[in-house]
Amino acid sequence: MNVIKLSNISYYIKQKEIVKDISFHVQQGDYFALLGENGSGKSMLIDLLLGDLKPNSGHVSFFEKPKKDFSKVGVVYDQLPVFPMLKVDEIINYFCAIHKLKSKDIKDQYYDLFHLRKIKNSLTRELSQGERKKFGLVLSILKPSELLVLDEPFANLDPTIIDKLWSALKEKSKTIFFTSHNWKEVETIANKICFIYQGKILQKPLSPAQLIAKLPATKKIAIENDLTIVDRFKNYDYFIHDKTVHFFYDENSNLLTEISKTTSNYSIQNAGLKDAYLYFISLIKKS
Repeated sequence: MNVIKLSNISYYIKQKEIVKDISFHVQQGDYFALLGENGSGKSMLIDLLLGDLKPNSGHVSFFEKPKKDFSKVGVVYDQLPVFPMLKVDEIINYFCAIHKLKSKDIKDQYYDLFHLRKIKNSLTRELSQGERKKFGLVLSILKPSELLVLDEPFANLDPTIIDKLWSALKEKSKTIFFTSHNWKEVETIANKICFIYQGKILQKPLSPAQLIAKLPATKKIAIENDLTIVDRFKNYDYFIHDKTVHFFYDENSNLLTEISKTTSNYSIQNAGLKDAYLYFISLIKKS
C-alpha cells in the first residue's frame, strides 16, 4: 500500500518555481529518507506534504485515500511548534490527557531514554535545539501511528543516543518518512532514499546500496582542487566539492599510478551516499 503518494507537486514563490514537479511514493513498512544539503527544499516539501503550504500544482494523498487523514500520522517539525511558556512536564501531561494515556507510564518509558528528566521543569522556550528535538520526538510517538513524518529528526542530537531513539521510533510506527542531511546515519537506517537538490528530485527512490552501485566505482581518490589536475584527468569520472576533486577509482585503472606521478598529496577513500549525491549533481551541471 502507498502510505504517501506525491504526484507532480510544484510550488512557486513570486513566480519562481521552488519545488519542481516532484513525484514519488512511500510504501507501508518503508523507512524513507529525503536526503539533501541545507536549502535543497526538504522542509518546504514537508510543509507541502502536511498541508501547511498549498502546492500550485499536483496532489498529495495518504493511505490511498482522496482526503488526507492525519489521525494516523505523527509529526516532528524542524522547529517545535508548542507552547513556549509551558514546562516540558506540563505539555506531556496535556498531550497524555488528549490521547487518554497515563502520564506516569509515558514519563517512566521515555524520560530517561530521551534524556528529558533533567529538563522536565524547564520552559520549552528555554530548551536547546537538541532538547527541543528530543522533546518533539517524544510527542510524536505518544500514541502508535501508521506513519511518522519527521523533519531533520537527528539534527543537533548527541550521536551516541541516535540508535536508541531510532529503535523507539520504529516500535511506534510501521512507516517513517524523514528528511536529513546526515549522510552516515541515513545510510544505516533508511531502506529507501530520495535525493533532492534545488527543489528537484535527482533520481527515483532506491536503497543506499543501489545508489552507491550507480557510481562509476566504489572507491575514490581525493585531491586538493587544482585546475591542472582537473584538466589532465578530465576524461575520468569525478566531481568537485569543498575545494577538493574526487576521482572515482577502479583498481584495474591506471589512474592511481598517473596521479602518483603528479602528486603525493592525495587520499584513497570508500565512496558513500554523499558522493552519490554530489556526483549526480555534477552530471546535471555538466549536461
